[in-house]
Amino acid sequence: MKEVFIGNKIYIFEELTSTMDLSKEMILKDIEEGTTIIANNQSKGRGSNDRKWVSYGEDALFSIILKPLSTNLNLLSIITSYSIMKVLEKIITNDIKIKWPNDILVDGKKISGVLIENYIKTNNYSIIGVGININSNHKNNDTFIYPSTSIKDVLGKEISKFSIIKLFLNRFQKDYNDLINNKIKISDISNNLFRLGELTSFRSNYKNLKKKSVNEKYKIISLNLDGSLKVLNKKNDEINISSSEIIFD
Repeated sequence: MKEVFIGNKIYIFEELTSTMDLSKEMILKDIEEGTTIIANNQSKGRGSNDRKWVSYGEDALFSIILKPLSTNLNLLSIITSYSIMKVLEKIITNDIKIKWPNDILVDGKKISGVLIENYIKTNNYSIIGVGININSNHKNNDTFIYPSTSIKDVLGKEISKFSIIKLFLNRFQKDYNDLINNKIKISDISNNLFRLGELTSFRSNYKNLKKKSVNEKYKIISLNLDGSLKVLNKKNDEINISSSEIIFD
């Protein structure tokens, strides 16, 4: 059984353009799998779909360098989101859901996001970028695309971001090793999906959704073994979506 140690080597920086950028440089040096890069501030942080990740010194911003098998790539994002959810469950009692494929919501507001970048031609590396809102203020803040929150907003008090990162690295080590050893239980993740069993709007300008000009609504059924989403269309036909985005409406 293969075992990967996450966070065996940790590098902490006061400021970077992005932890993803430095991680990309480090994989050229054949860096150890599980190496973690942490930044207190990012000047050019990014999220999914080339969106800017608005970050503050109070939040957890880090990347992890991995070398997964190609068969595990499609599950990396959702497994990472699941690990974050399990950590948050130890801290807060509010409703926590995974917004497929890469966001974590608390009471319907985004508290964390995951970005995956794969470099197959560079020794098969993958970089996981994680942002968790820890002590930043999101109340009455209209600078974000979607409704957002932080652990401080939920608890009403500050908490150490490094304690959260430590909890995550420990949890993710378990979940990632379960993944690479085919022990992960997809049903456990599927049961925690945002809007599970509900009719939900999806952004349609992705190759797996046939109509590109209009957002489509589908009923979320479950998570598939390959990380794609099983949904029902208006005709009650099952469709598997592997690349899309849930829209808040």
